[in-house]
Amino acid sequence: MATTRNPSTQARVTTRDSGHPRSIDEGRKRKFTGDVIMLVTALLMGSSYPFAKDVLTTMSPLLYSGSRYIIAGLFLLAVMAVRRQPMGLPQRDWLPILLLSVLGVGMFQACWGLAMVRSAPSLGSIVMTTTTAFSAILARLAGRRLSALGWAGIAIAFAGVVLVVNNSLTSVTLAATNLDGALLWMAAAFAWALYVDRCAPYSLRLGTLRVMAWTTFLGAAVLMPISLLFDSLGEFGELSARQWSYWLYTGIFPVGVAFLGLTAGLERLGVSRVMVYMYLIPVAGVGLSAAFFNDPLTPARVLGGLIVLLGVVLTRLALDRAARVPV
Repeated sequence: MATTRNPSTQARVTTRDSGHPRSIDEGRKRKFTGDVIMLVTALLMGSSYPFAKDVLTTMSPLLYSGSRYIIAGLFLLAVMAVRRQPMGLPQRDWLPILLLSVLGVGMFQACWGLAMVRSAPSLGSIVMTTTTAFSAILARLAGRRLSALGWAGIAIAFAGVVLVVNNSLTSVTLAATNLDGALLWMAAAFAWALYVDRCAPYSLRLGTLRVMAWTTFLGAAVLMPISLLFDSLGEFGELSARQWSYWLYTGIFPVGVAFLGLTAGLERLGVSRVMVYMYLIPVAGVGLSAAFFNDPLTPARVLGGLIVLLGVVLTRLALDRAARVPV
């Protein structure tokens, strides 16, 4: 007797059998795409340091920071409009988002720009990696346990910062000007760590891109009037054609496009894997500064940068372990 098969059952078996490898392939492609996106994102973010330094030889730091973030904010809002994503904010979230804007753009970018004027781009790109160390400290203050490995990583990272600032392997050369710039970089790193920490619940509820777009734009809208109390829009007329292109580039690519990359990377790879790519930012910043902008690459700065990265990696490992352990 010939056997018959239920067509619907056969369809389900066929779909299941052929779909499993297809889903695996799609997952691999998604991760591969995420890796490529994050590699480009890290390089873009690192490139802002040397290009900004050139613009800041003519433009005041507050005006530069505020104006380029307005461009970045408008770019991100335009992307949301093109994608037809929800753009509005619930009434209850306007005040928290405004406060996050002041913290994540106002304070962060004010310190970033002032530090850039006072120090080498390579120093800034290295010191900014201490954001992870500050994130670990904030996590501990919030009640999350931090192992001895985490505290060791924090200590190693800050020891590396001291070596980078000292910029010598044979003598103590710490100067007030160097310390001034380094302290501003560390203030910027802390402001960014606090911003990312406080943004987390809003990003989960509203979406990362919507939070980034509004905090970027609103923070710049707050910073610009403050900058105009000290600076003048006439500074734009003093920029050369090269500096104009650098100003526009640093607004759109290392901020706007890079923030899109971060959003896509987090969706495809998760936080831990994305953080690995963040370690490439100082590599890009130091490399571009040395190759194209004559920022001297000294042995002390290279060694100090490696020590900072070691400390950051250890701290990140400790944070990941703490996240898996109930508090």
